Amino acid sequence: MVLDCALADAKVGLTFMTTFLFSGGSFTIYTYFSVVFDRTIAGSSILFGVLLVLWGVAGTVSNLCTGRLIDSIGSRRVLITMLAFAFADFVLMPWAGATLWTAIPAILLWGACGWGVLVPQQHRLVSIAPLIAPILLGLNSCATYLGATAAGIVGAAGITLFGGHNLGYLAAVFVAAALLVSELAARKIVAFNEVTASGERAAAI
Repeated sequence: MVLDCALADAKVGLTFMTTFLFSGGSFTIYTYFSVVFDRTIAGSSILFGVLLVLWGVAGTVSNLCTGRLIDSIGSRRVLITMLAFAFADFVLMPWAGATLWTAIPAILLWGACGWGVLVPQQHRLVSIAPLIAPILLGLNSCATYLGATAAGIVGAAGITLFGGHNLGYLAAVFVAAALLVSELAARKIVAFNEVTASGERAAAI
């Protein structure tokens, strides 16, 4: 019963959709990393590996720090900030991917935001339905995998239509949609909490 209600809840569905859309955008770049950054990599497998390591390290550090940031300013502000930075990063990636010294900060920022977004998303789901949090977190992981799967198809089409160096623009569209859906979820959460608080105050009178 609790699970059925949670899955029918728009707040949960919008949160899953945010994860799916952002994952789709982020993994569009990751899946075709060697194409997007071929001007920087220049056929070097060592440099290719180093850049991927930087991306992973940035994500790890971000995951370690994001929890404390959520405690300070809340998951909504963290999500807005990370999604906005990721959007700007992807828009600039066709230019940033041209040289090593512009690619490195772009990859670091992408790694930090790309993995850091997962933390406030998980926090949001736990706050919505703490009794079935493990199930919702598992389903959120499924949304990530579905987004990654869709990214392969979207990226392949994008390379054909716009060229590999311009995949950042396509990824940015997904991130913009994720930001919009995330804010819709946040507004529904705020509205629900206000109604709940009003009911509790009325019951206490």
